[in-house]
Amino acid sequence: MAAFASLEGFVITRVLVDKFFEHTTAFTELLAAIDEGEASHVLVPALHHFGYSEGVQLAMKDLLEARTGARVLVLFPQQGTGAAP
Repeated sequence: MAAFASLEGFVITRVLVDKFFEHTTAFTELLAAIDEGEASHVLVPALHHFGYSEGVQLAMKDLLEARTGARVLVLFPQQGTGAAP
């Protein structure tokens, strides 16, 4: 991810991780960082980081982009989406 960000001219300011079965606030922190102007792009390794089902993954990406105006960049878009390579 760091290599991709550097190649594209981005700087990674935070790495946020929600842990399955634990109460964490990474998504809330992400929304706050975007709202505060800290970021205008979000880089995720693959859409499965937004949820288990393809519908949830795409809905979370769309919600994040629509609510914040941030652009979500997916490093490996074919992983975990059910989409054909």
